[in-house]
Amino acid sequence: MFRERTGRLSRKFCTGVVVILFCTLAGTVFANSQITGRLYLREQREYLRKINARLEEELRSGTAPKDAVRRIEQEEKVLIAYSAETGDPEILAGELRSIFQQKGMGFQKFWMWDQDYSAAVENGSRFRLYRQEKMNYSILAQYLSLDSGLYAIAAIVPDAQEFIEIVNHIGFAINLVSVMTSMALLIILTRHITNPLEKIRAFTKQVSSRDYKPLQIQTGDELEDVADSLNEMARGIEQYQRLLEEKNEQMKQLLSDVAHDLKTPVTLVGMYASGIKDGLDDGTFLDTILYQNERISQIVEKLLHLSRIGQNDYPCEEVEPGRILRDCMKEQEILFARRNLTLSENIEPDTRIRANPELLGELFSNLLSNAAKYALPGPVNMELRCEEERCVFAVSNKTENVDLDTDRIWQPFYVGEDSRNKELSGTGLGLSIVKRIAERFGYTVSCGIKGDEIRFEAVFPMEGRQ
Repeated sequence: MFRERTGRLSRKFCTGVVVILFCTLAGTVFANSQITGRLYLREQREYLRKINARLEEELRSGTAPKDAVRRIEQEEKVLIAYSAETGDPEILAGELRSIFQQKGMGFQKFWMWDQDYSAAVENGSRFRLYRQEKMNYSILAQYLSLDSGLYAIAAIVPDAQEFIEIVNHIGFAINLVSVMTSMALLIILTRHITNPLEKIRAFTKQVSSRDYKPLQIQTGDELEDVADSLNEMARGIEQYQRLLEEKNEQMKQLLSDVAHDLKTPVTLVGMYASGIKDGLDDGTFLDTILYQNERISQIVEKLLHLSRIGQNDYPCEEVEPGRILRDCMKEQEILFARRNLTLSENIEPDTRIRANPELLGELFSNLLSNAAKYALPGPVNMELRCEEERCVFAVSNKTENVDLDTDRIWQPFYVGEDSRNKELSGTGLGLSIVKRIAERFGYTVSCGIKGDEIRFEAVFPMEGRQ
């Protein structure tokens, strides 16, 4: 029943506590039975040694033996017997025993062995413990051989064996109650831990099955913090999963678009090559093959360049975006003129940002060429200005296609105009390259349509102004 109601962690905790408590009880019983009595006897011997030293000091100071004995007995918990007779040990033992009886010390056994007398005379001191049977105490005596006679300092040593047994019984009962209480408390406390752990285990299985329902744990402690961290991790996994799925869809769409865009020129190359082989060339077949081959080369090169932007190392330096922008504008002058477009510029001078000059110029060129290819005849407004800690580049123009999907416009080969100018349209990768450059360096690019006007904007962190 216990195993069914508790988990493995609870059983481990309970077993550990029980083992610790029983080891503590065993150690206490052993200490009480084997050490406590000996330790108390040792302390009593040290106490008698101090009395001995005091008695010797009193006698050296000229105090009479009787006065010294009386003063010590009044102040300390000992009795002292004194005899000037040091010749016959038996007579001396009888005299000391008689003095102790006169002072009220009852005993069953008290005698002085010859070896005790000899040791006291030779060494100056001798301890002897006299156990008083059936009286639950012993007498600890220290014999002192001094110039003035033989002294016996006696102290009562209670027999603590029965008391120790009672203490051990009480300790066992207390330990048993402690074990039961500890087990109950541990079961409650471990459930406070194991229940959330079980929820965490179920949550990890749930996440592995792509079910990102939040984990609900409210314990007010570290387990709740762990649950919050796991929820945050699950949200990150879910977002990454969605992003990965979006990337997969974009990759599928890219492959489809690449296949679609390459299919036409490849088919034309094959058709015109067959025409040349069959002698149907009117003099333009070879030019068509070369033109379509160039288109294929451009698409492949742009795709390779798009992939390299996120991989290669492009060092940044402090540059003037205005100067790079003007160079790009010169490159696009002929295209703007052919489309009857008027470029209106507003470039704020002396602006500095950190960028890679090559890729920054490519970003400007692609946005300008996009406007040149798809703008309606008329003005194209371009500005480069500073706003607090950022530099903003914007280009806007009139457009026929107001139904463009401004989120998909950055995807490769996305073209919202079915009737786009075949002569002017490029590979369909220009805006995708712009987006990839922005992601590579932490820029922000956006596209918006208001009325019949489309506006592209790029925002760069500004390094400083002169």
